[in-house]
Amino acid sequence: MGINGREKWILYSTCDEDSNSELQALNITPDDRVVSVTGSGCRTLSLLTQNPRSVVSVDYSPGQNYLLELKLAAIRTLSYDSLLAFLGVEECDNRWATFESMAGQMSAEAAAYFKRNRPAIERGVLFSGRHERFYVRLVAPMVHLLFGRRLRRLFNSSTVEEQYKIYSEEVDGKLWRWLVRNGFSERTIRMILNDDKYHVEIDVPSVGDYILERLDHTFSHHLAKDNHWVSFMFNGKYSHREALPHFLLFESYKAIRQATTTVTTVTGNLIDYLRTLPDQSVDKFSLSDVTSCITKEEFRSLVDQVLRTGRPGGRLCYRNFLAKHSIPSDARICRENEISSALDRDDLAFAYSFEVSTIAAAREPISLGAATR
Repeated sequence: MGINGREKWILYSTCDEDSNSELQALNITPDDRVVSVTGSGCRTLSLLTQNPRSVVSVDYSPGQNYLLELKLAAIRTLSYDSLLAFLGVEECDNRWATFESMAGQMSAEAAAYFKRNRPAIERGVLFSGRHERFYVRLVAPMVHLLFGRRLRRLFNSSTVEEQYKIYSEEVDGKLWRWLVRNGFSERTIRMILNDDKYHVEIDVPSVGDYILERLDHTFSHHLAKDNHWVSFMFNGKYSHREALPHFLLFESYKAIRQATTTVTTVTGNLIDYLRTLPDQSVDKFSLSDVTSCITKEEFRSLVDQVLRTGRPGGRLCYRNFLAKHSIPSDARICRENEISSALDRDDLAFAYSFEVSTIAAAREPISLGAATR
């Protein structure tokens, strides 16, 4: 909680994931019942483009769920141009008036939350999270101060080969590596999160070296100018309308407006929520990088509940960031090695690796050693 007992301002306000990956992994159908981790709300909104029967979006932070409400209300209420302006992608001088016009489309709690945080709405809420402000205020200005001309040439590259040549020969040197190792250290991550509810699990030997390795991969495989997350990381903004998070692309905007999906938010612990569900009641699980904020013991409990509540043939997709948790070997769930590897290679949010699994036959409760029920 923040000062005066109020909920802290949101941690995540925009998408640091490539939601196309989840859509490929989960293959959502109109009959599916989906459980999702909310986070910034962007991935949950992308799931709506497939018009599943229902999506329950879970987060321990009320503010993150309120943000999902806000974004969904904005998509349903505003024209596409007005949506981009309101969220902060493009210029706007009347964001507060726009908010007031659609506040009735949200819960009273969500509306009150944003009224208490009016400056964030007026600046453009998409870039106002604590995580996003780190890039807007520190990372982007610093890298442009030190590498401005080279980065502009890199982001103007027309081919991956041209881009990687600039990166490897003109950017990736001693200064760059020092900045990445210090800017993306375990200490920095804990400082940004600054939340005792967020248990930081780190399994990689060096956070900075891991980020450097993944940056090398993305600059050698994906055009930065078309990559929404890389554009935001190093420029503090999105470069053009085709390089937006999936949920904000025009085709996605239209699909979300047309979707008949029942959307429910749950504020609380994901494992505790799953324990309330009947057996075999969920078709798809979109769990983001849930392994970053739970212990290994909690992860075992999570797998237990996924196996209990998941329907045969259902899919589980989650991302590993710095914590590397694999699904335990069990006949009741099958890891999809081919698609997991393909997503590791192709995902635009370069820092993640994927675990995609299919739930098999009817099951008894799984025994996973230290797991708790």
